[in-house]
Amino acid sequence: MGYSITRRGFAKGALTALSTAALLKTTSSVALARASGTADLVRKDLTGLSGELVLDEASRKVYADDFGKIVHLTPDAVLVPRSTDDIVKLVKLANTQGLKIGTRGMAHSMYGQAQIEDGVLVDMSAMSSLRVIDDGAIEVGGGSTWGPAVAAAAAKKRTLPVINDTFLSVGGSLSTAGFGPTTWNNGFMVDHTLELEVVTGAGDLVRCSEEQNSALFNAVLSGMGQCAIITKAVMRLVAAPTNVIYIRFFYRDDVLSAAHDLAFLAKDGRFNHLDLRSRPYPIGGLEYYVECGFFYDQSSPPPKVEELAKGLHFASQEVKTWTYEEYYRRAETCYSCLDAPKPSLYLTVPASKFDAFVGKTLNEPERAAYVAPWISAWRGNVFKRPLARVASEDLIFRTQFNRVLPNKADIPAFLAVNRSLYEEARDLGGTRLTASAIPFTQNDWIRHYGPAWGPFEAAKKKYDPKNILGSSSKIFAA
Repeated sequence: MGYSITRRGFAKGALTALSTAALLKTTSSVALARASGTADLVRKDLTGLSGELVLDEASRKVYADDFGKIVHLTPDAVLVPRSTDDIVKLVKLANTQGLKIGTRGMAHSMYGQAQIEDGVLVDMSAMSSLRVIDDGAIEVGGGSTWGPAVAAAAAKKRTLPVINDTFLSVGGSLSTAGFGPTTWNNGFMVDHTLELEVVTGAGDLVRCSEEQNSALFNAVLSGMGQCAIITKAVMRLVAAPTNVIYIRFFYRDDVLSAAHDLAFLAKDGRFNHLDLRSRPYPIGGLEYYVECGFFYDQSSPPPKVEELAKGLHFASQEVKTWTYEEYYRRAETCYSCLDAPKPSLYLTVPASKFDAFVGKTLNEPERAAYVAPWISAWRGNVFKRPLARVASEDLIFRTQFNRVLPNKADIPAFLAVNRSLYEEARDLGGTRLTASAIPFTQNDWIRHYGPAWGPFEAAKKKYDPKNILGSSSKIFAA
């Protein structure tokens, strides 16, 4: 089948995207009056807080933003909790007064998922507790970033099996899935979560795990904040290496050759860290490289680079030897957090369909505009959480189309392109990853979750019966 978007299809997609225009920055007397009423309510009824309320308009507007720079929703009020009791109080008030609640970690979402307009936003940044339990587990606050947890574990020669970008929040990662360069063989971060402490949408403080309150546990992990707010997470720890051989294999402008070698390495298993990225090519266009890491201990000499490179078809290579600390601290800040619209799209695609889908897409100027691909090859049998939906095949490709647009770009048109690409990937057996910038309806979500929808909906009704949480994603009807 062909993958080109027709003019009629593009126009239809653009209209779908334009239907989300209410999400874009607006200020009205109605909104100001509503915010004033909410501010008066929480000021009067939320007493004895450990944290702070943010109620003035200028301070609230700071929260009308996220990584994607597309959606701008100003919350009516903001709570910065410093205890779980603060969150419980707010949620119970919301249940009695009909308030909506949104949750924000580092706001590394593309399409307003960490914002709310008609309601109260919970800024989790002060919920950053940290405790190494033993060699097998670490407990970390839902508002913490991963960096402190990784450093604390490394000090005891332990590490997380999967490390997301260390500047991202614990709650945000676990609400979406959390992937990293070791996901190809170790699954998502949610697959290594041992226990959660959460505040449900009913206002109950609950501990949950596979053994205790398992339905809630599996509805929260990759659950987009629909059933509960994550206040603490207990994560599995494994032995950390002392050193890493970090190699970048370059493929000039040949994305498919790079992807084929990436798939070969995912099947072969010689490396621990695997990814494929792109960068501007000196002669124009993009250059692709496969990024690999071999973990080892100083007591056991690693293989020679020539052995690690066997069977690959690269044009050149770059080799570094790092301590493990140098490795996990290689990207402690967000290099792509630019003040520009970023309607990025994260998909999973069956490996058998990847060449046709990606090859064709990147050769269509209309849809490849401003794209910098980032690709992973994942083994399909390493994922176990029901809400973390991925393509069903022995090998799958995370196909991420990153875009940084000029500030005057036609954003609805790019959202329409995302929608078109998503539909094509879906029809090939692919899925979206939840942080993407894609216009989505509830019917889309029902189709996305497939057999997991029934248990997810049941959990929503049980743990957030008044539907006060997660309204920005529009997963459940208002």
